[in-house]
Amino acid sequence: MLLRTLLICVLTYACHALAAEVTGLFETQVIAGSQSSEDRNSAMQTALSIVLHRVAAGHDIAKDPSVRAALADAPRYVKQYQYALVESLWPASAGARSARTMRVLFDEPALINLLKSSNLKVWGETRPETLLWLVVEENSQRLFFKPETMPELDLAFKSLAKQQGLPLLYPLMDIDEQRQLSVQDVLSAYPQHLLSASERYGVVSILAGRVVKDKNCWQSDWAFYFDQRVEQWTHDCGSLNEVILMGLQGVYGKLSNYYAVKPFTVVEKKKVTLKISGILTSDDRDRVLRYLKSLTMVTSVDWLTGSAGQDIYKVGFDGNRTDLEDRLALGRILNPQDHENAGTDELNYRLLSKRF
Repeated sequence: MLLRTLLICVLTYACHALAAEVTGLFETQVIAGSQSSEDRNSAMQTALSIVLHRVAAGHDIAKDPSVRAALADAPRYVKQYQYALVESLWPASAGARSARTMRVLFDEPALINLLKSSNLKVWGETRPETLLWLVVEENSQRLFFKPETMPELDLAFKSLAKQQGLPLLYPLMDIDEQRQLSVQDVLSAYPQHLLSASERYGVVSILAGRVVKDKNCWQSDWAFYFDQRVEQWTHDCGSLNEVILMGLQGVYGKLSNYYAVKPFTVVEKKKVTLKISGILTSDDRDRVLRYLKSLTMVTSVDWLTGSAGQDIYKVGFDGNRTDLEDRLALGRILNPQDHENAGTDELNYRLLSKRF
């Protein structure tokens, strides 16, 4: 796909949690009030808004002039659409008995060209998994979210995560984890236990949340741990889908602004030599290669030689060397070594041990 070719997003590779390839970013389902041209065009506009909000990054993308123009002419960007053969179980409005579910597939190259002319960046299909720790509060009882016993919540998270283009990872909640972590650890302002329990998953982004049911109203509190920072937000009252979507939109905003790049941006290509110590086995070498190739800035990786536990690579990259160094150290795979490299084309790192 074009977006995959253009934009392999920055991600980190750790012991168990590889990046997920999110498919179908340019396709979605919406409810059309009927099969009339007016309802069809309105549904296509809704569908395009969903798609743009899961591939574009920037402050309030709906205000971008290019996006507004596209939404006003949404059918122009549609490659294919199809109605379900039966009426929708969730009509667009109470009186819309002829409402149908409509699948809409958009023209990816056309939308990429649109975003090229905008001030927005684009987030590609390869995205890091976000580990979800969720506490559910109902009838004054607090429980960890378990998908097998809470199917309504499970369905909501899966459908809304797909809508946002976010791969989620649920914790195992096995015996060791239950001994290590309590509900209070997830809700606490001191997240040491939460972050420690999350290490086994090798993720770089963690969403901790609480959803509370109070009669017909749901409330939520969210804390998002990423890039050595924590961001928090709340939603006072809404439907279950609304409070979950609020949590996932916060995650999308933070990750997309970090990983998205401007399509077709032309930058100077450069090369640097990486000396990486601590490589003792072929598995270590494969791990390093996978990690280096996963970084968006990296355009080429060539293994030159290896001896005495140290491998030497020639790495091509786009952009700024300082940014490259920051990306190399982010994933808890390579540890920068205390060598003076200023003014040279050489960087020294040590491979960190896997953490299970």
